Amino acid sequence: MDFWQKLQKPIKIVAPMVGNSDLSWRILSRKYGADVCYTEMVHVESFLQSKSDPQNNYWFSTNKEDKPLIIQICGNNPDKMLEAAEKLQNYCNGIDINLGCPQPIAKKGYYGAYLQENMSLIYQIVNKLSNNLKVPISCKIRILETLENTIEYAKMLEMAGCSLIAVHGRTREQKGDKTGLANWEIIKKIKESVCIPVIANGNMSTKKDIKHCLEYTKCDGIMIAEPHLYNPLLFTHLKLNVLEIFYEYLNIFTKNDNFLTLIEVKSHAFKLLRNILDFLPEYRFKIGNSKNILNIINVFYDIIDEILFLENKSILPQLLKSKSYYRSSYIKMKDVYQTE
Repeated sequence: MDFWQKLQKPIKIVAPMVGNSDLSWRILSRKYGADVCYTEMVHVESFLQSKSDPQNNYWFSTNKEDKPLIIQICGNNPDKMLEAAEKLQNYCNGIDINLGCPQPIAKKGYYGAYLQENMSLIYQIVNKLSNNLKVPISCKIRILETLENTIEYAKMLEMAGCSLIAVHGRTREQKGDKTGLANWEIIKKIKESVCIPVIANGNMSTKKDIKHCLEYTKCDGIMIAEPHLYNPLLFTHLKLNVLEIFYEYLNIFTKNDNFLTLIEVKSHAFKLLRNILDFLPEYRFKIGNSKNILNIINVFYDIIDEILFLENKSILPQLLKSKSYYRSSYIKMKDVYQTE
């Protein structure tokens, strides 16, 4: 029985996100209910050329506390992907192959969702890794233009040796202002068509969305990306305000993340404290101009002091709430997916 089969369902996963999947955030996420966290994607060509430390490198750092962990890799050469994965496998519970990135950099580098044109190459990559690694191989994909082709794709991955498929229910073209609605119906059909675990990804910004998705798709779990950055309590019943959450993140950071740059810390601050920074915009500027972690900690305590002495206490509940993640291209799930 591989790692994925041992997890209690529904599996709750924090997705790989460039610039936001740092060690401290992963530790925080598990503390708040996530079962599994992914690193951001590691480009195998760059990783091998740089001769990086497989435990602490440009893409991620990890330690014994950082489990369960999936390291995501991207590339297009089966041999080099295996070489990189062999170096990384001792520091994780599984290797994930990025087959879903729709960004121009993935097109230029010929990886992610742009491998869809070459299904035989995808088969070779998955098969080679699954046959030669001691940890399970999973794949994060996007749906294709038709249901039939997408199901055929999923079955091919299963046949190649994939242990789990995380399905982002959008096509490669659905990005930016064309993001639109993820297709839970296709995710549901994939779940019905393969025997390996299927994870649903897309359209989940609230706990209610998560419940509806699991009821509708019958998937083995869910994966959350950007909405989790705004509200890391999506997987837990804990009741905490954003100042408590960011304080905990800073506390974890000071103990763990020697390899993290301030870019990640600032990114988390801007998202977690969004309501506060909208109300007190001068602190957004101060965080952005911080030169080190001590500067950010001092700004954080200045924010607390200012909030404590607000004359209008009635606005406190709104300021201390997580900002709801929402794109104008979304529509309400209840209008599309009705569950029994």
